[in-house]
Amino acid sequence: MRAKLFPGSAAEPISAFSFAVLKEYDIHSLQAKIGGYDYVFSLRRLSDNVFTHLVNDPYQTFLRIARLWRYLESRLRFGQVHGIDRLFPHRPPGTLMLICPACMDPGVNIFGKWWTCPVWLRHLIQMCVTLDGNHQICQFWKNTDPHDVALAAGVSYFPEPKEYMKYLEDMGAISSEEYAANCNHVKVIANQGRIQNQNCAKTGAVNTQCDHVFVMATADMQNGERYANIDASFHHAFKMYGYGDERTDNHRDLVCFRDSFDANCSYWIHKGKQYYWVELNQVGGYTRQMNDGHREDTISAHHNDWNWRKTVNMGEGPLGSRS
Repeated sequence: MRAKLFPGSAAEPISAFSFAVLKEYDIHSLQAKIGGYDYVFSLRRLSDNVFTHLVNDPYQTFLRIARLWRYLESRLRFGQVHGIDRLFPHRPPGTLMLICPACMDPGVNIFGKWWTCPVWLRHLIQMCVTLDGNHQICQFWKNTDPHDVALAAGVSYFPEPKEYMKYLEDMGAISSEEYAANCNHVKVIANQGRIQNQNCAKTGAVNTQCDHVFVMATADMQNGERYANIDASFHHAFKMYGYGDERTDNHRDLVCFRDSFDANCSYWIHKGKQYYWVELNQVGGYTRQMNDGHREDTISAHHNDWNWRKTVNMGEGPLGSRS
C-alpha cells in the first residue's frame, strides 16, 4: 500500500492494482458512466491490441477492489477516519453522503433563535424537498449472492435494508394483482405495471431531493411508486440530515390541513427533480444486473458525485450574474 499498489487479495495477493488505475476508473465510471468490464477490457487492449485474448483478465478481482477502493475513499472524503462525527452530533454516526451546503442546517449554516423569524421572512429559512420515482434503475430477478451487502448500508442514501423490508411488511404493502382485484377502475394500469415489471426484483427507486437538486435519499420500489416507498425515502432523507423521529412533529391533527390557507404559503412546481434522472438513467443499463449490495453502493457513488459537482459549481450562478 505504501508503494501505492492495492493488493487483489488480503490473504494471498498475487496481483495488485495501482492507485492511479483505481482513481482513473473511479472518475471514468462516474463521469462517462463506463462499466468495469469495458474499462478492464480497454486496459487489456492497451497491453496487446492484437492478441488481447492472451492478456490476463483481472475483471472479477478488479470489481471487488474498485468497489472497496471507492468505499475507503468515501470514508476519507467525508472525514470518518478523522472523527468528524463529533463536530456534527445531530447527524447519524458514520454518515457517508454529501449534504447540501445551501439548505438550512441549524448549528452549521444558521445560528441563533432562527425559529423566531417573522412569518413574512420564513421563506428564507425553509427547506423545500421533492420526491420522484424512476423506473430506469430497476434490478432484474437473478441468482444473487445473499452475502453481498452494501458497504455503506444505512449510512448513505439508501435506508438500512433489513429495517426497510420490515417496514414494508409492517405496512402491509399489497401487490398490483391484489390492487387490481379490489379496484376495477385501475385494472388496465395494474396490468401494464405487472407486464412491465414482471422480471424485476426492484422496479426502480424514489429519490428525495432538495430544491437545489441535491439527492437526499433513495428508496427502492418493489412494485411501482407506492406511498410506503415514498414515505421511506422522505423519512430517511430527514434522518440523515439530522431530523430524527424525535424532532419531527407528525401528529395527525397537525398535519391534516390545507396549506394554501396558511400564511405566506404557495404552491411550488419544481421540475428540477428530473434533471438528475438524465444522468442516472445511463447507469441503469448495468446496475440492473448487479447484486443488491453492489448496486446500492454504485448508485450511492453516483449520488455523491452528482452532489459534489453541484457543490463545486454552486458559486458560478451568483458570481456570473454580478459580472
